Amino acid sequence: MTQLTYSTSLFLESPMTAESDLLANLTNPHSPYPWEPLSPEAEAYFTAAVAELDDPLVESSIAAGWQNFSAQLMAQWDDLATTSAVAQRLAAEFQERIPLNLLQAIATTATSVARNSQSFLEQMVVCANVVLPTWTGDDLAVLARPLAYSLRDGQGEILDLTLRATAQTDWETLSEVEKARLSLAISSVALKAAQNS
Repeated sequence: MTQLTYSTSLFLESPMTAESDLLANLTNPHSPYPWEPLSPEAEAYFTAAVAELDDPLVESSIAAGWQNFSAQLMAQWDDLATTSAVAQRLAAEFQERIPLNLLQAIATTATSVARNSQSFLEQMVVCANVVLPTWTGDDLAVLARPLAYSLRDGQGEILDLTLRATAQTDWETLSEVEKARLSLAISSVALKAAQNS
């Protein structure tokens, strides 16, 4: 059986991937940790590892990493709860007009963009574009502008008019413009719900 040898330059020249990292560790003459924890060589390794953990700099680094991880985890949990609340509201109001998977997509997108610095109009376009990927953002913005301006001024009449003007029929039978208007109206409701959560 022939043994393959790999040069370390091969790994330095190519981008590091999980496979090449594993291969580099397997072919490394110095093992990264003792394979047999009860061997005499392992005692020195574990003593050094414990001593390294007692370093205040390492402790503060671990604590900072844990706080960062915890904050990210809590943000994800909050986003999940908000998305669920928004999706339930949309399902209660619009499940007869649009498929539930599209409502869920709008709710998820609304939750993620509700806190960014985009204008309400841009946020509506991003949400509607999730269910209408063939539409350009500019085309959706033209349809969204009157709705966004009326909602910005605290008036919901155009939202109500848009919802009443769109036929209450199966999603697939709506024209592309009706789908766009309905998606934008639902997106505005989702964004308001996400911002209030």
